[in-house]
Amino acid sequence: MTTSSHIENKVLAENEIFALIDINNCYVSCERVFKPHLNGKAVVVLSNNDGCVVSRSNEAKALNINMAVPWYEIEKEALNAGIEVFSSNYALYGDMSQRFFSILRRFFNDDDLEPYSIDECFIRLTSYQKTCDLEQYCRELIETIQKWIGLPCSIGIGFSKTQAKLANHFAKKIQTFAGVCNLTTLDPCAFESLLIETPVSEVWGIGRKISKQLKAYAIESCYDLTFANEHHLSRQFSVLIGRTIRELKGQSCIALDDPDIPSKRILSSRSFASALSDKDILKQAMIFHLKRAHTRLRAQQQLCACVHVSLYEKIKTAPYKKSISYAIGLEYASDDLLNLTQVAMQQIDVLFKENIQYVKISVMFSALHPKQQHIDDLWQPIQKIEQRHKLMQTLSHAEKKFGLDCIQIGYHSSQNTWQMKQQHRSPRYTTRWSEMLCIDDSHMTVTQNK
Repeated sequence: MTTSSHIENKVLAENEIFALIDINNCYVSCERVFKPHLNGKAVVVLSNNDGCVVSRSNEAKALNINMAVPWYEIEKEALNAGIEVFSSNYALYGDMSQRFFSILRRFFNDDDLEPYSIDECFIRLTSYQKTCDLEQYCRELIETIQKWIGLPCSIGIGFSKTQAKLANHFAKKIQTFAGVCNLTTLDPCAFESLLIETPVSEVWGIGRKISKQLKAYAIESCYDLTFANEHHLSRQFSVLIGRTIRELKGQSCIALDDPDIPSKRILSSRSFASALSDKDILKQAMIFHLKRAHTRLRAQQQLCACVHVSLYEKIKTAPYKKSISYAIGLEYASDDLLNLTQVAMQQIDVLFKENIQYVKISVMFSALHPKQQHIDDLWQPIQKIEQRHKLMQTLSHAEKKFGLDCIQIGYHSSQNTWQMKQQHRSPRYTTRWSEMLCIDDSHMTVTQNK
């Protein structure tokens, strides 16, 4: 089968066109916005507790710094080579991500956007192809993002989400595309060459593990998978790989998810900078994560009927962590922060053991359902619920006006000894007044604003 037959298959989905926009080396690019001297230099960003590399500049990639490599293994060599290192600055990255998505909403309707991660978004371009040149419109989008917030982006366009994901890979790796790869207009022979040269592990949903198994079927490139027997492979693996093959051929099988569909559960967790054995400090950490989860719960207009708390014990003789969990079902579904905090506190009392060191905590809300669809029954304390609802509204207004940290619930300490290690974190330029970037007569500096 030739690529011409592949192009003919596009007729099956000619009314569907998708794009994937992605911020290039997102975390590194965010750091460079406020530190222009880093442009052209090798830069890496580390994960929680400065554990491993999670973002690399192209210069760092050229030095063979691998993704997810533990920092302690390469720290000495990397610093000697002049590599700049930063701890993850989630406050900065999250704020830059919000600005990124706000620009997307200026170019596209909300219904045509599906955020895929903090720096990626699928876009349905179907309705825009009749009114504009899609490739030119995407280039204008990239230029706007670069001009307004200083983040470099790449865009891939295809007849399916899998094609768009693959096209985005081409847009990043091949300079001649200048940041935008449009497979819907690409010459068939050029497309065939790209498929032949690209390892099958680059296909969305395949990855390294499945790609190793596919070698037994003489499938090593994207071209091999595109024209493989989907029915046979579906029986050997799963129906998902058959769907992937159809997507590679240009048949859209994965529609955009509805962004308004709420989560089925909400989880907040993070490892500590060092092992803890103090119950009060563990409760401080628990309250922090519970409040983060509660913010998402209220943003999604949901109620929670079950709270899970997990503690992770440090195992001296093994590289892994042992987790112990406890869950409590609420008498009635609620978004009352005080009620949720009380329930979680009870779980810490049950789980905590003296002389045990803990390295991580997690809080999860489950049994969620939309607040608008909730009907109170006769056995619920309606008056108390209404009072707490007004209290939560007051809390929400205060947080919007004065910040999320303006009011603390329960245990609180300014030391925050439970927080993760961030020895190389840059200032939170856009979210903290005390760390705002200021300009004086000579140069830009971070000043302590009071």
